[in-house]
Amino acid sequence: MNYRRRKRAIHHAEAHADGASSEAASVLPEQGVPQGDAQLIESDAQIPELVAHIRSNGVFAFDTEFIGEETFHPRICLVQLATTQRIALIDPLRVGIDALKPVWECVCDPTLLTLVHAGGQDVDAAQRGAGMRASNVVDTQIASAFVGMPWPTSLANMVEGLLGHRLNKAHTFTEWDARPLTRSQLGYAADDVRYLPLVWTRLSQRLHERARMPWALAESAASIRAVEGFDPESHVRRACRGLSLRPRVMTILRELVVLRHTIAGELNRPPRAVLPDGPMLEIARHKPASIAELAEVRGMPRPVVQSHGERILATVARAKALPLEHDRIWAPSEESSEDRMRIDALWSVVTMRCIAMGVAPGMLLTRAELSRWYIARQGGSADALFPAGDWRRDALGDWIERFLAGEGTLSLRWSEQGPTAT
Repeated sequence: MNYRRRKRAIHHAEAHADGASSEAASVLPEQGVPQGDAQLIESDAQIPELVAHIRSNGVFAFDTEFIGEETFHPRICLVQLATTQRIALIDPLRVGIDALKPVWECVCDPTLLTLVHAGGQDVDAAQRGAGMRASNVVDTQIASAFVGMPWPTSLANMVEGLLGHRLNKAHTFTEWDARPLTRSQLGYAADDVRYLPLVWTRLSQRLHERARMPWALAESAASIRAVEGFDPESHVRRACRGLSLRPRVMTILRELVVLRHTIAGELNRPPRAVLPDGPMLEIARHKPASIAELAEVRGMPRPVVQSHGERILATVARAKALPLEHDRIWAPSEESSEDRMRIDALWSVVTMRCIAMGVAPGMLLTRAELSRWYIARQGGSADALFPAGDWRRDALGDWIERFLAGEGTLSLRWSEQGPTAT
């Protein structure tokens, strides 16, 4: 039993302690918030009527509870759905795969509006189940970042900020694949979707008032597309832990990331459970050329050496031969002390402009991205900060070019709503 499973078991036992099964959470008594306990669906026969209700409503909230540390794709253990009238919890351990497909199709149906909160992995599960892409999904975590809320905002903080109601989030990490689930566990799961329809009503009103709806919808769609694919660079950044590595090491590391992902899919295991980041980085650094050398890498799992050692060695050898000009590497920008001072100042300006616009700065870019662009610009080789058609260009990209050219200004003042900029 791994650490995360042990932790889940502890939390699950706590949920079944005396009194947990009878614990009832308070529900905000407001129109648009379904009252009472959720309907627990444990048979195929209950699905069609629920799907008909969702389709007749046109807008619904969607979430899943899953365990993601033991399989390549997370194992879905509970599906939560809500409209303004009702909540349903579907038990996929009791309901058949074929019966669930109409639910997944609702999530992907462009004629229905699906509401999620930080729901990239949840929507990805629906896309795999339906065999089609989702195209009309709003992520309320993303939407909240366009109305002056911090990024990222938890569901509990968003509900409290918009509705003035505090959620009970006691069962965030539990054994969702164990049965039975207590009333408090089911109540926690229900609250993940219960308030989203009303939250969206409030958010959409603010988005329209600020003319930010197109940006929120575009970013929600982009977030779903990002989850669909495999981005090796993000795994490389995590594995290198911010270290400044030589280009060849970075190239080998990227090729190992791709191989690890492939092997994990074959074994139906999470990539880092197959080959942890630490040993993978050591392989990239030391470039072993034999099974014996590979086995000496610190932290290297012996079963991986035995079953996939030759593939790892072949990947290292191939990556060593790749032309450096074709490398797709990530590396921190080289900031001089003068650059650092100017970039810090520019980052402060960008941050204040974003906050004054009511857009969380983290939605647009990071300081590291700004640094790389600024240094490349100083060297005369930078493209535009954001590509044409990206909402970020309208929000910041064109303005920052004028600002750096001495043609733009930033004027700040304080009001009851916080800073405003012109």
